Amino acid sequence: MSVDLQRARNRQMVIFLLVCSAMLILLGRLYYWQVVRSASLAQQANDEHIQNQVVAAPRGYIYDAQGHVLATNVVRDDVYIEPIQFATDQAGEDTQANLALLCSKLHQVLPQLSVEKLEQLFGLHVAVVRIAGPIEPQQSQQLHQLQLADTFLEPRTLRVYPGGTLAAQVLGYVQDGQGGVYGIEQKYNNLLTGKPGSLTAETDLEGNPLTVGVSSGQLPVSGVNLTLTINSSIQYIVQRELANAVKSLDAQSGTVIVLNARTGAVVAMAGEPTFDPNNYGAAAAKKGCIGQEDVYFNPALYCAYEPGSTMKSVTMAAALDQGLITPTTTLYDPGYISFNDGTQRVTNWNYQAYGKETMTQVLEHSANVGAAYVSHNILQANRFYPYLQRFGFGQLTGLAVPETPGTYRNENAPDWSPSDLARQGFGQSIEVTPLQMAMAYQAIANNGVMMHPYLVASINNNGHVTTTQPQVERRVISTNAATLLTGMLVSAANYNQQATFPGYNVAVKTGTATTQGLSEDQTVASMIGFLPASNPQFVILAKLDRPQATIYGGTAAGPLWKTIAEQLMQYYHVAPDQ
Repeated sequence: MSVDLQRARNRQMVIFLLVCSAMLILLGRLYYWQVVRSASLAQQANDEHIQNQVVAAPRGYIYDAQGHVLATNVVRDDVYIEPIQFATDQAGEDTQANLALLCSKLHQVLPQLSVEKLEQLFGLHVAVVRIAGPIEPQQSQQLHQLQLADTFLEPRTLRVYPGGTLAAQVLGYVQDGQGGVYGIEQKYNNLLTGKPGSLTAETDLEGNPLTVGVSSGQLPVSGVNLTLTINSSIQYIVQRELANAVKSLDAQSGTVIVLNARTGAVVAMAGEPTFDPNNYGAAAAKKGCIGQEDVYFNPALYCAYEPGSTMKSVTMAAALDQGLITPTTTLYDPGYISFNDGTQRVTNWNYQAYGKETMTQVLEHSANVGAAYVSHNILQANRFYPYLQRFGFGQLTGLAVPETPGTYRNENAPDWSPSDLARQGFGQSIEVTPLQMAMAYQAIANNGVMMHPYLVASINNNGHVTTTQPQVERRVISTNAATLLTGMLVSAANYNQQATFPGYNVAVKTGTATTQGLSEDQTVASMIGFLPASNPQFVILAKLDRPQATIYGGTAAGPLWKTIAEQLMQYYHVAPDQ
């Protein structure tokens, strides 16, 4: 065999071995991809056209007692542009002319954005920019028809409050990514939110689900629907009259509460100033109740204050219930009462000495000395403070959030003095919330039985309805004591005639409280009571913070209380009792 032939065969052998090696490697790689990695590759291929999406649950609606919608949901579009993509698409084109035309068309639909501003946004070196939203449906329709380059719409669900400011501080609001904030929206947020669902579906190259593709998922569970005890008509009247009173009296703020005297249900609850939950950010600079800058809080639950003379009814209730006084029991009022602890003596609001007067006259005159005498000399600490506890002072009601319990010192406090006991008898040295004060009068109106206050009348959990039943909190005073005190309050109303009107007996007490450290003309003026006195249906609290035109409870809060009371009687067709 020649040398050349041998070399040829050797080359053939090398080539053969190389081919065999390549085949083995190829077979090995095929085995690796087709067998070893087949499962993971199949999963990756599947993942490319199968998407898992979270399906948001619709937030539950909130209704008033008549079925009117207080909070609902709508879908609105946000507008986005793609600056980088626009620059890429316009390469080699008359970019400036096309940009000017595009921005001009956008400006026609979104007039709040100038052409110059839009051109500036398109000049940003970013992938996506949100330029507007949420926009109105007609604007969305216009943009869809225009089909503008590198512009797209993204829908999102918004919480909407059709009544605007109506019951805003009761409802609270919903903030994107945070859920319910304040009020009912916050307290019942978990129930209102519902449970999101899921969707697994085959998609096209743009991520849109294929109608003929394989899909599976779990439907979302809608949030519960809440029906409140609030009557929108009465709420509107209350807010209108409160706003008028705050404005006309040049007051800093105010609060009104209307309760069902028999059940404890909240018929209306309002604060002024208030806010629009559809545009809650616009109210951030408003000033609320005394000492509180945040207008979003419900002042009926959050703004504690010294109640002043409206507390005299509680003092009388404690003494009547324990048989220590009657409406005709007399005392001698020299115009002041002094203490042995060196504290300043108590005088009547007008510095007048009434001499011999009955307990009914103490309420008629709104005499500080008479009320202080009852709490300090007749009741004393061991018989007074248990009744503050019974009436619910210093305790949360749990009606909504946020809420403050109020505060007072008792004989066990290290800084307590006997003068605290005397002053608490007429509403100083104690802080209460408007709701606590209204509930105290509710107990008096309801024959001495305090009900648990409530705002939610029913909860509809996707067809399963749970109705709130009125709940007795506790008996605070006896029926006899409540009857006697009601008669005393009717006498006080008829004596002062600041809240009376034809056809109805009303049981009311005024309050004019000053705040320590402020001048005496910076008052909290209030009136609380119930009507008709012979068969109480409603409890009304009217409170004005620092009114300037007139500073007294009767002259400032009295007309507001009376106006609301008259309209309540007309709206509910309550029969006269005179």
